[in-house]
Amino acid sequence: MLLYAWWFWLFLALILFWFLGAYNRMVKLRALACQSYFTLETLLMKYQDLVQEAITAAATAPYGWRSAVTPEMGASHWTRLQVAASHCAMAVARMHEHPLLVSSALELIACESELKSAWQELTHPDVYYVSVPDELKQRWQELGILTQPDMERFNQAIVDYNAAISQVPANFLAKTFQFEPAHILQ
Repeated sequence: MLLYAWWFWLFLALILFWFLGAYNRMVKLRALACQSYFTLETLLMKYQDLVQEAITAAATAPYGWRSAVTPEMGASHWTRLQVAASHCAMAVARMHEHPLLVSSALELIACESELKSAWQELTHPDVYYVSVPDELKQRWQELGILTQPDMERFNQAIVDYNAAISQVPANFLAKTFQFEPAHILQ
C-alpha cells in the first residue's frame, strides 16, 4: 500500500510541475509578444509624426506643395492622409491596450493599409498637381524599412505563442486561463 502511495504522489508532483512549467512558458511567450509589440509601436507612431510634419509643412509652404495651376485639387489627398494617420494612431493605441486581441490586430492592419494607400495616392505620378518633396518620400521609405525587422519579430512571437497554446496538453491549460490565439500583423 505504501508503494502505491509513493508512485501516486510522484505522479501528482510531476503533473503539478508540468502544469506550472507550461503555464510559465505561455505567460513568458505572451510577455514576449507584448514586448515585441511595444517596440514596434514606437516605430508605427513615427508615421503619425511624419504625416503631421508633412501636413504642417504643406500648409505653410507658399503653394502648399501644390502646383500653381490648381491649388485646391490636392486638398482631398492631404485630408485623406491626415484622416488615415489619425485612424492608424487610434488603432495603435487600442492595440497597446490589448496587443494579443485579434480584433485590435485586424483593425491595425486595416488602418495601416489605408495609411499606405493614402500615401501612395498622394505621391503617385498621376497626381501632378501635388508635389511632395523627395526628402519626405525618402523618410517614408526609410521608416517602412525600419519597421520590417520589428514587425517580423512581433509576428514570430505571435506564431510561437499560438503554437504553444495549441499543443494538445497545454491547450487545456490555455483554455482554463483564457489564453486566446493572437493574430499576426501582415
